[in-house]
Amino acid sequence: MDASSPFLFHYCMPASGVVRGNIVPDRTRSFPDFLPAYEWAEERLGFFPLFLAVGGLEDIAWMTGYQDNWRVVTGGETVEGIYRKICRKKGEFPNLALLSFESVEGVFMDYDYWHIALNACMNGSRVSLQEESWIFKHSWTKSRWLRAALAGTHPVQFVTPTLPLTEAREIRVRNMATRRLIEGRGFGEVRVSRIPVDYDRGSSVRTADNIERDPVCKISEDRLVTETGRICKRGKFVEYEL
Repeated sequence: MDASSPFLFHYCMPASGVVRGNIVPDRTRSFPDFLPAYEWAEERLGFFPLFLAVGGLEDIAWMTGYQDNWRVVTGGETVEGIYRKICRKKGEFPNLALLSFESVEGVFMDYDYWHIALNACMNGSRVSLQEESWIFKHSWTKSRWLRAALAGTHPVQFVTPTLPLTEAREIRVRNMATRRLIEGRGFGEVRVSRIPVDYDRGSSVRTADNIERDPVCKISEDRLVTETGRICKRGKFVEYEL
């Protein structure tokens, strides 16, 4: 199945929260270190931001966080001089849905420069006017932002004050149980899509090495076979129907 999407605005969220209606960002649930930067953006834009990724889905999936559905290693710690990975156990994995939209009202931002605001606000520093212009590129039109996102010259993110979930044109979920749950809430175009975890930014291509460690799939020549025996297309996203 072709996992490409003609829709360019993508938002990842817990599947349990996908309901028919609008969502707004909740500042009380923001990561405390990043909250000052979100409030800086609020001062500039007039609304507290909800963040989306923009571009071709296979190229910007890493920006959405959807791959956390399968991320086993979440960090590490040093105990008595020995570094140990912190790994999720069965039952600890999130259940995230990835929603794709044709168009959303809001403001484009250059993801590569957004870290300037994050770092400055976290450290109590000031974001200069020049740095602000690098982030928002006020002279750029919507078409120029979308060209940059599709060409890969700039990783593009997007902020909006509210997101109408009923306008999602496609929804990707991790398994059939979640698909049935969301379809039962009145949503259409819900797909089961699994992607591997790859720590190299922008790359989510399955390799023989990481497929062998993945309980979902095994290798059969140039194909992927799911645990149910269905044949899948090799690619950045692995999608299938059951």
